[in-house]
Order: sequence, then C-alpha cells, then structure tokens
Amino acid sequence: MPRLIFVNKMDRAGADAWECITGARERLGLSCAAMQVNIGVENGLQGLVDLVSWEACFFDGDSGETVRREPIPADMLDFCIEKKLELIGTLADYDEVMEEHYLEENYEIDPVLLQECIRKHTINLNFCPVFMGSAFKNKGVQLLLDGVISYLPNPTEVTNIALDTKRDEEKVELAIDNKKPFVGLAFKLEETQYG
Repeated sequence: MPRLIFVNKMDRAGADAWECITGARERLGLSCAAMQVNIGVENGLQGLVDLVSWEACFFDGDSGETVRREPIPADMLDFCIEKKLELIGTLADYDEVMEEHYLEENYEIDPVLLQECIRKHTINLNFCPVFMGSAFKNKGVQLLLDGVISYLPNPTEVTNIALDTKRDEEKVELAIDNKKPFVGLAFKLEETQYG
C-alpha cells in the first residue's frame, strides 16, 4: 500500500526526525527521505522548509491555521541543499532523470517534475516520503495533507476492497460512486469517559 510517514511531536524534547528516517530505513527497509527540514528544534520549532517548493513555511494564528511562506533562512541553506540532494539521490535509485540531477549535484529541479517523480515512485512502492511537524500545535499538518493529495493515489486509481461483515468478512470490490452509501473502516475505537 502506498504510504507517507509523518514524524510527529517535533516540538518535544529530544525530537529527532533524522534518527526516525534512519530507523525507517534500517528497521523497516524503506527507501525514504525527508520532504522537509525543521526550522528550530523542540520548543523552538518555528516552521518547516519545504524541499519540493523550496520555501520556508511558518504556521501563524492561534492554532497554526495560516501558512506563511518565505524564502529559506540563509543560515539553513547549506543543510537544506544537503537534504534535498539526499531526497534526489534516494529517488535516483529508481529514476534516470533524478539520477542525472543527483550526479550533477543539481538541486534546482522544477517542483512539478519533482512532485511527479515522488508521486510515481510512492504509488509504485519504491519510495516513502517523510513529513514532519507537531500535530498538536498544527505545525506541518497542512503540508502533510497536501502530500496526501499530491503523492497518494485517489480512490479511483486503485482497487477498493471492503469486508462484508454480514458474510463472514467476505471480500467485496467497491465501485466509487458518490450516490451510494458511505463505506469506511473505523479503528482504534475506545469507549471511556473521554469518548
């Protein structure tokens, strides 16, 4: 199944997205790379650098609901170039165009071309994009949701299988039709005083 990774709680003490990415590579055997670089650490998490659009994103408002985009801070540029080349290098294992950019150490790639490459290899299960942020403080969540739309298949692009609970969980292929009743899978349900 095509997937994304979200490294959450980047505003907490000891948060380290790079250790998480290393763990995903070593323990899960995933070909993955960061889509972002954090601006600030722990309680000082201010925003994220989007390596695809090549801009800094800050999350303003009481709940971080407004995304403000600015040029990448000058003191972060070298590290961001390093991480973007790492992203391109990971994709280069599966894509000749990215291989050319990587060998030339060219990080200035058209964002649309890079998005198409990421989407193709995410859907083909060759690559797993890694996003980061703080869900509680709503930092990075918008970029993650944009990633879901940009890089994962929509329901019409895949075969959708449901389990019919009335027929001993027999597999049933579902046709996508907004006029038919909703079908979904609920998980992690809990009946306590909190919900």
